Amino acid sequence: MTKERLLVCSFLFIMGMNFLTPAKAANQTENTSFKIMTRDEFKNWLFNQTFSRQVGKIQLHHTWKPSYEQFDGSNHLRMLKGMENYHKSRMKWSHISQHLTIFPDGRVALGRPFNLPPEGTFGLNNKAVMRAIEADSIAIENIGDFDKGHDQMTREQKETIVTVTALLCIKYGLTPTVDSITYHHWWDIKTGERVLDNGKGHAVKTCPGTGFFGGNSTTSAKNNLYPLISKKMKEIAAKEWK
Repeated sequence: MTKERLLVCSFLFIMGMNFLTPAKAANQTENTSFKIMTRDEFKNWLFNQTFSRQVGKIQLHHTWKPSYEQFDGSNHLRMLKGMENYHKSRMKWSHISQHLTIFPDGRVALGRPFNLPPEGTFGLNNKAVMRAIEADSIAIENIGDFDKGHDQMTREQKETIVTVTALLCIKYGLTPTVDSITYHHWWDIKTGERVLDNGKGHAVKTCPGTGFFGGNSTTSAKNNLYPLISKKMKEIAAKEWK
C-alpha cells in the first residue's frame, strides 16, 4: 500500500468513527438554515458533525434555472429562499430538496438537513422507487445551466464542486465511482431504472449538463471528475495528518 493511500485510508477510518458515535450525535444540533460558507468553513463544519443517516450516494445536479443570469454575486440567500418556496409551496415538500447548493463564486450553502434524505431530486414519476433511491443520498445542486453552449463554469465553482464532493467522500467513507457519485442523467425519470449511458429510448434529463466537467456520460465522469476528487481527497488527508 502506498503512503498516499495509507493516509487516505487512515483518515477515512477516523472520519468513520466520528460518523458512528451516537452519543455525540444526540448532543449535537444540525443547524442548516441556509448557512453560506467558504470551502474551508464547510470542511470545518462537516468534520465536526455526526450524522445518524447512512449515505452511499452523492447526487450531482445543475439547477438549469436559476442560472448564472440570475446570480448577481450577492443574492445567494434570495436564490435559496426562492428555491425553497417553490419546493414547499408548489411541490409540497417539507424542506428545500437539496442538502447543498454551490454558487458561481465558489460559496456553498447548507439547505436540507443531512439526516433527512433528499426529496424529489430525481423527479421520478414512481414515488416509491424514488424514495428508495434517495434514502442513502446526499443531493448537491450546482447553480447554472451546464448544457453545452450555455453557462461556462467558473474556476471557483469548479474547485468547490470538487472539494465539497471530496469532503463528503471522506466523511462517508466513499470512493469516487459511478455507484457513489451519480448524475441525474443516468436515471430514467419514469421508471427509476439506472440506465447510465444507455439512455436512448428512456426518459432521461441532461442534468447536470452536457458540458458538466466535459459531459454527462459515465466516461466523462471517470475521466474528468473522479480523478480530481480522488486527488483532492489525498490532498485533504495529507493536510489533516500534518
